[in-house]
Amino acid sequence: MYLPSFSAIAAEFGASAAQIQLTLSGYMIGFTLGQLAYGPLSDRFGRKYVLLSGITLYVAMTMLCATAVDAETLAVYRFFQAIGGGAGTVLSRAIIRDRYDGAQMARVMSLMLTIILFAPMIAPVIGGYVLIWFGWRAVFWTLVFFGTLAIFVVVFGIRESLPPERRSTPGFKPILRGYADVLAHRQAIGYILTGGITFGALFAFLSGAPFVFIDFYGVAPEHLGFIFTLNVLGVMAGGWLNSKLVMTEGVFQMFKVGVWLLFAGAVALFALIATNVWGMWGVILGIVFFTLPLSLINANAAAGALEYFPKNAGTASAVVGSVRYGCGAVSGICVGLLHDGTPMPMGWVILGCAGLSVVFLITLLRQR
Repeated sequence: MYLPSFSAIAAEFGASAAQIQLTLSGYMIGFTLGQLAYGPLSDRFGRKYVLLSGITLYVAMTMLCATAVDAETLAVYRFFQAIGGGAGTVLSRAIIRDRYDGAQMARVMSLMLTIILFAPMIAPVIGGYVLIWFGWRAVFWTLVFFGTLAIFVVVFGIRESLPPERRSTPGFKPILRGYADVLAHRQAIGYILTGGITFGALFAFLSGAPFVFIDFYGVAPEHLGFIFTLNVLGVMAGGWLNSKLVMTEGVFQMFKVGVWLLFAGAVALFALIATNVWGMWGVILGIVFFTLPLSLINANAAAGALEYFPKNAGTASAVVGSVRYGCGAVSGICVGLLHDGTPMPMGWVILGCAGLSVVFLITLLRQR
């Protein structure tokens, strides 16, 4: 939601593009670390109250973001905001694993992931107009409202999905054993790494787009969100298609198709950026192409990995999420470091992530 504000925040704080992009990459790092903690905690104490504590921290840190006085302070607040926000992502997957398995779990994951991917695509539209009407700080107060709403949803709308008899034993060793079980499972780690690096491609786009379209192509900040929404139909179509086909084609097959489609889209996007054959509209077309299969990849990556760990789904979900957002943090940092005022750094990082996803698919995964 605050992506259209990048240039405005940079101007107010007198900060560079790399410093402002660090507020996004710092969020990704916090999101990664937060999920690593919430997964085992929820396996031990249950999902609901761990989820509630994380969202409460998120709301408190978002209030501080709205009062930041420089880019460094904002990056720190964003880091702790993300630690709180990570609870929602990791525990939603764990709750689904508590209640479903197999292809049915992949189907429900697809529907959930459609919303997760829809949010960062539609949020810049809202954020662009909030920026124009009220300023960039109002964006964070809007997020405070949504965070508070999420607290009410958890309190009144979510039942505990992990009964006491299914919870893990107390102590630090069971936590380490749970992580070791996940990391040592070749098939699961194949799903996690392949799906995670594709999130890196997505966040390379998210972190690079504000400077590419606003500074390079001259798009008005309030119009940036409409470029993001062009991807929404593709993302939703991919999620809907996966929810229909995964029941008959299987998790691995849909996952593999998604990875190869993403690679083809990344190659096409890079070619359109490098040649500038259709200018800004060519870049937009390439982005739509490469984001379309994201739902196929990430829903099936989560379902494929969590299928092996019914007894410590929170820990497995934490690894899934931390790898995803860790890749997002690294790709965002790379885009910032390579920033040269053109779309090329974004294109290089997206292509690199897509290529690595194919490497992980080929070397680590086999159809069961």
